[in-house]
Amino acid sequence: NMRRLWSHIILAATSLVMIGATFATVVTNIDSNIEYEKGKELVFRVVKKDEQDEIPNYDYTFDDKSAVNSVAETMEKRLKTAEVSRYQIETQGNDTIKVKLVQETSQQYEIIKNYLSFNATLALSNSKETVALMDDFLNKDEEAYMETSETGYPTIVIPINKDNEYFQAVYTEAKEMADNNTGEVEEQHDHEEGEEEHEETRHAYLYLWYNYIKDYYSYSKIADSSSEEYDQNIANKILMTFDASDPFLDDEHDALRAYVRPTGSDENTEVTADSLKSAYQNARYYVNLLNAGVMDNYVEFLFQSNTDMFIESLVALDSHMTVAWSRTFMATLCAIVVVSLLLVYFYRLGALSIATTSIVSTFFGLLFVVLFGAEFNIAGLVGLISLAFTSVLSGIIYLNKFKEECYRGRSLKKANAEAAKKALLPTVDIHVVLVAMGVACYLLGGVLMKGFALTTILGGLVSLVLSIGGLRGLMWLVTNEQGLNNRYDLFDVSADQVPNALEEEKQKYYGANVERDFTKHKKPVAIASLVLLVASIAGLITWGIIRDGAVYRSTDENNISQVYVEYSSALENDTALSTDTINRLNTMLKNTYINGKSLVPNDQNDTSDSYNLTVDSYSYTSKSKTTAGGVVETKYYAYYRIDLPEAYTGKETITYKVGDNVIFDEKVTDKNDAKYKTMSDFFTEDTLNSEPALGFNSNVKISFKDSIRVNADQPEFKWIIVATTVGSAIAAVYMLLRYRLSRGLASLALVTFDVGITAGLFCLMYLPVTSYVSLALPFVALFSYGIAVLFMNKEREMVLEDRSRDNSVENREKIMKRSLAISSTPIIIAFIIALYLGVNFFGFMFTSVSWVFLLVILGVSISTALLLVLFGPCAHVLYKWFSGIQIIKPRPEKKKKARPVRVKKSAEPEEAIFIGIND
Repeated sequence: NMRRLWSHIILAATSLVMIGATFATVVTNIDSNIEYEKGKELVFRVVKKDEQDEIPNYDYTFDDKSAVNSVAETMEKRLKTAEVSRYQIETQGNDTIKVKLVQETSQQYEIIKNYLSFNATLALSNSKETVALMDDFLNKDEEAYMETSETGYPTIVIPINKDNEYFQAVYTEAKEMADNNTGEVEEQHDHEEGEEEHEETRHAYLYLWYNYIKDYYSYSKIADSSSEEYDQNIANKILMTFDASDPFLDDEHDALRAYVRPTGSDENTEVTADSLKSAYQNARYYVNLLNAGVMDNYVEFLFQSNTDMFIESLVALDSHMTVAWSRTFMATLCAIVVVSLLLVYFYRLGALSIATTSIVSTFFGLLFVVLFGAEFNIAGLVGLISLAFTSVLSGIIYLNKFKEECYRGRSLKKANAEAAKKALLPTVDIHVVLVAMGVACYLLGGVLMKGFALTTILGGLVSLVLSIGGLRGLMWLVTNEQGLNNRYDLFDVSADQVPNALEEEKQKYYGANVERDFTKHKKPVAIASLVLLVASIAGLITWGIIRDGAVYRSTDENNISQVYVEYSSALENDTALSTDTINRLNTMLKNTYINGKSLVPNDQNDTSDSYNLTVDSYSYTSKSKTTAGGVVETKYYAYYRIDLPEAYTGKETITYKVGDNVIFDEKVTDKNDAKYKTMSDFFTEDTLNSEPALGFNSNVKISFKDSIRVNADQPEFKWIIVATTVGSAIAAVYMLLRYRLSRGLASLALVTFDVGITAGLFCLMYLPVTSYVSLALPFVALFSYGIAVLFMNKEREMVLEDRSRDNSVENREKIMKRSLAISSTPIIIAFIIALYLGVNFFGFMFTSVSWVFLLVILGVSISTALLLVLFGPCAHVLYKWFSGIQIIKPRPEKKKKARPVRVKKSAEPEEAIFIGIND
């Protein structure tokens, strides 16, 4: 009836159908960063800080990029502190910065916006205008931090210099007001109904200001919101308040303590998971603000707009949300199909078991990303590929052991039982490496690697269970089917090569490459590898020092040019650009040419005003021009941008013509000629009385700004290489315990050479890639250890099975070469599958991401070549060295022989006993 075979097929089919049915639900609930989701573009402007009064000087014009580059560098550090996994920073002109990122909620965008522009010029004051500046009351040797209180909610701890005279003056006055009930009036209650007497509640507070301006920020301007002196802008500069009557001052640790609770909660409110999450998020935000530091200039937020994802969307919105036919999805489907076909080619019916356990394991890795709220990104995709490859490699180990047992003359049933035993430890080995890489990347790899870590750690544990139990169970069903007895061909085993155990035939077949010596070219390969490794490490160190850690060619990149149109008005929500003005501007742009090419990227014959001038309804921003004495005036600003299709410097000469009438000609080189005009002049000069007339009034300011990408790299190369190194070291210690000193050190050398050369070649070739390609390095190290296990396990087996028990160097060298030849088949199969995965995703993905998988292709190729040619000789040389070391053991003390006990004999004759004579 073939019941077991049908059970095998039904189990596999059911697992795959269930995954297919739930796949869309899992994918649509994934949280992604800006690689796979639309985000926001936050635009900031750098404003000169007046050195005398430390007030914003809006009339100052920066003439170099030093200020904007310094702010961009500070913003990048803050984005990393805020654990934003993927972002892009661009400077525009000498005073504008664009930051692209994605957050889950509008509140999180607000937090990032405030943090990036925050200037921690802190001060502490009371209602009597007594002030202590940050240099006075803060402890400069310690930063603010967060700890958990008894209620479970976080507490913000601000280390202070408690004995400072200025702090003592502020605190003492506030404490006296609190004790004497002469502080600020907070509440008034009727004493009794109908009576005029009121009961006042008074508190004395210490106010923590930020962006503090001396002699301008004061309590009198925020005390009464109904007074003419009240200024909401100043009131917004209070970061925290401390009640002088509460024990907020930690006498033991010299610190101020702020207790954080969700809005609307108190000490009696029940603590929930959501309230804790909200509280800790807010506490982290305030700690980051307190530790942000002071910038040399002010940074003001201008506006924000929607921005497209860096790569593609994983979901599609139609009648309902579903999986999009993205390149990532198509590459995944193609990989599943082709890898399954490759497994069918090599293992026939056994491929169904491998494919099922591998797909289920990988799906669980993706499911853990959703369940634990981790972010899915390219690092997470590499983690899923690593998990899938580890699971497939476990199947390769199992099926290869199974085929070896068949060629020894065992039946399918007995071969499966033996294969399950022999594949157990090497399967554990490769999963230990996978989990070690995940743990190292979680601890050291940075925010972007959290998805990789979660996938490999938790998914690796599931893969281990399925590879040991699930794969064995599926194979048991098919190999114990009575109707398939001796059907070796179903598992790609040649029946004529299987010896007859009843006739005591010896093994005939050991593998296709059993007579091949892979190590005959070891010397030239060793020399070339050593040279490449030294050159790669030297290149990485050199470029890392020169480029401040950016080992790859991550130079400034011109993207586009943008013309900013800034409108100011004394009236809030005033109309900035009329429809007539916009149409005139569109017409002007369509008639403008550079190098014979129109600035407008649509059909030149199109007479409609369809140029995509960015006129999104940006919120008006208000700026108050202030002096040390007070507010001078408040203006409201709106910003519009003209996106130019290419990166122009502004120095290009232009051609402007209306019909056949050429007003400006780019061929004219004489600057005094009336037809000479550069692009920068064309947009920035007053053109009211000449062609083309824009019709702007004096409230409009036009500025040309080139857009230069400062950085879009996350994570940093150094942390990825450190995480890979630490994970490799952990795996090496495990290999030393499992496979002895010589093989363990050889495996570490293999990974070191492979990762070092792979990482360094892109650096040496000066390819236009960023440190994002380093995401491939953990997979490369995993692959190297995986194929090393295939060889080391086989050599260990052959040493134990050697009946001669000859541990001489000569005999061990013969065993090494033979075991390498036998294990070359599964090694090459693993290489083909890993190579295809790299080629598959390299071909499908976008250029910015495909470099990661090009590095995978390079890494697995180098690793396979080094293993087949150098690994065995390297391990053998180490064995030769270690076997020659004589370990001197202390001589054991000689034990004195015990003297026999003297038996006293009597003079009478003893009775003789003859055993067995009469029995």
